[in-house]
Amino acid sequence: MWRVIVRISYFHDTGSRLRNNHVVPFFAALGLQNTATGTFESPGVDRHQAANQLSQVLQAIANPQQFNDVDAQAALNHLWVYIDRA
Repeated sequence: MWRVIVRISYFHDTGSRLRNNHVVPFFAALGLQNTATGTFESPGVDRHQAANQLSQVLQAIANPQQFNDVDAQAALNHLWVYIDRA
């Protein structure tokens, strides 16, 4: 079993709209839980599901302007991804 851990932040995410309105619900739908440390962590999943989660995360953050309520200057600040054996 594998675990996926993600930490993400954006420049110009006014009111954290991108994070709170789009990223957090998307991560939750993938099964990633918001932790008290500002990361999102999956339960133990098989390697195919871990790879799929990672792929979907990367696709979702590639274009923040796809969302109408997001600042036009919003851009990725950092993305940390950690995958390990659960």
